Amino acid sequence: MAHKLYFDNVNTRGATLNDGTVTEDNESGAFSFADSTSLTDEDKAIDLSLDTAITSWSTATREGDALQFNLGSAKSVNFASIYYTAADTDALRIHYDDAASGVTNELSDFTQDYAVGWNILNFPATYSAQYWIVEAAAGSAVGISEIYFGTALALPIDGNSITTRVPFSSFKSSTYNNTEFTNKIDTELREWTIRLPIITEANKTSLELLQTNYSNLYTFVYYDESAYHTVRLAKPFAFNQIATNTYSTTITLKESP
Repeated sequence: MAHKLYFDNVNTRGATLNDGTVTEDNESGAFSFADSTSLTDEDKAIDLSLDTAITSWSTATREGDALQFNLGSAKSVNFASIYYTAADTDALRIHYDDAASGVTNELSDFTQDYAVGWNILNFPATYSAQYWIVEAAAGSAVGISEIYFGTALALPIDGNSITTRVPFSSFKSSTYNNTEFTNKIDTELREWTIRLPIITEANKTSLELLQTNYSNLYTFVYYDESAYHTVRLAKPFAFNQIATNTYSTTITLKESP
C-alpha cells in the first residue's frame, strides 16, 4: 500500500445530517433507512470539535440507530474516518444511497478495536453516492465525536522522499544574571517531511483544499504503510512548477497527541 493522506475532501462538514434507523428485512436481507429521532447531539459529527460524543446509539435484532450524511450531490468516497473519545469494540456498518430513504447499498460490517483518536474504515472500492450512513451494527457505538468521508490521497513518492524526526521538546534560556534554565514545552512528537518530486494539477488542487480547510488547526490522518497517525499540517505548501500542469512540493506533518 502507498503512503496516504485521509482528510475530508468531499465537504462532509457541509453535509445535512439526519438521524434515523436502519432495518434489515427478514426475508431479503436488504437494509432500509428511515428517519427518526434516534440520536442525541448528532450535530457534533461535523462541528470540528472532538470533545463531545454523539449519544443514544442502540441496536436491536435486525435494527440499528444510524446517522445519515447528505453530501448535496453524488461524491466519490472510499473511506470513512471516525474519531472516538473512548475505546470501543462495537461493530459499525456503512451504507450509501442516491435516495434519502428506502433500501440502501450496504458495505460489510467493520468489526475492529476502535482506539481513542481517528479510526479509518477503508472500503473495498470507491463508490459514488449522495447519501452516506453510519449505523451501529452492534452495541452502542460509544464515544464517536466526529465523522468525515473522502477519497484517500495516495502520495507519489520515491524511496528517498521521507524524513522523520522527533524534535527536542524543551528549550534553553537564561535570566538577566545569565542563570540558565530549561523549560519543557511539549511532549515529544514526530515530524514527517515528505518530498513530492512530481505531482499533477489534480494532486495540487487536493493539497490546496487540505491547506485551506485544515491549515494547522485541525487533525487528519497520515498512513505510512504500517500505521495510521493523527497529524496536522506543520507548514504551508510551496508549489514549484516544473512543467505544464506538473509541480513539486514538500509536505511537513506534525504528530498530534
